[in-house]
Amino acid sequence: MTARLEVGRTGEGLARWFLEDKGLRIVATNVRVGRGELDLLAVDGSQKVAVEVRTRVGGPDPVDAADNAKRSQASSLAREVGADRFDVVGVRMDLAGMDVHWIPGAF
Repeated sequence: MTARLEVGRTGEGLARWFLEDKGLRIVATNVRVGRGELDLLAVDGSQKVAVEVRTRVGGPDPVDAADNAKRSQASSLAREVGADRFDVVGVRMDLAGMDVHWIPGAF
């Protein structure tokens, strides 16, 4: 596994833990939808939630790494699976620890 994939998987695991701590129930990970993939599918109360996770080691907020094309694609995938909401979770890791930035209903 490449270092980039390992960082991504670590970020998805941290995002999963974070969201579960906030009361969401994760029902699936790495969901293939046509040619794309949703990182997480969750349930928040009565809402089905598609989640895009962006992870960076150091640097600026990883949520900013989701450009307009990525946001549009992920939103389209969320609609295809019948999600009521699309969230983004940014995980930034560095020597000082980690920071999680959650945007419910991002797009």
